[in-house]
Amino acid sequence: MGTWGYGSFENDTASDWIWELKPAKKSILGKLKEPFGYPMSAVDALLRSDLYLECSECDEAIAASECLAAAVGSPMENPPEEIPRWVASLNGTKPDAELIQRSIRAVEKVRDDEHSESRALWSESSETGDPDPQWIASINNLISRLKSPAK
Repeated sequence: MGTWGYGSFENDTASDWIWELKPAKKSILGKLKEPFGYPMSAVDALLRSDLYLECSECDEAIAASECLAAAVGSPMENPPEEIPRWVASLNGTKPDAELIQRSIRAVEKVRDDEHSESRALWSESSETGDPDPQWIASINNLISRLKSPAK
């Protein structure tokens, strides 16, 4: 039986995606090698999509954006254990403003685009035909945390 909930990791796709999040690796010179590569691949895949946004793409972009929010010091409550482990491996390295802006655009696209399967599914589950208010609140919370990182 699949998992279904309005939280960022309350779906099977995000739960599967987070299993692949590995601690950042260092090069021979001790510098981190593409520390944000895995999360940004999910964000960028969604941003490149001009057609229908599959639910799996949406779920992965949201999960990846949760990783970036945690990396800037604004994690979700009770994140999957892989996220704090990954953030610790970054040794204080934070994503730059451009990566965060791409992440915000991806999450807004999931929420707002008429071709977002996630938006459509959450609209079908609502009596009003609008996306479920709890899902919208969860998405808006993520966007807010990405826009206002902890100091």
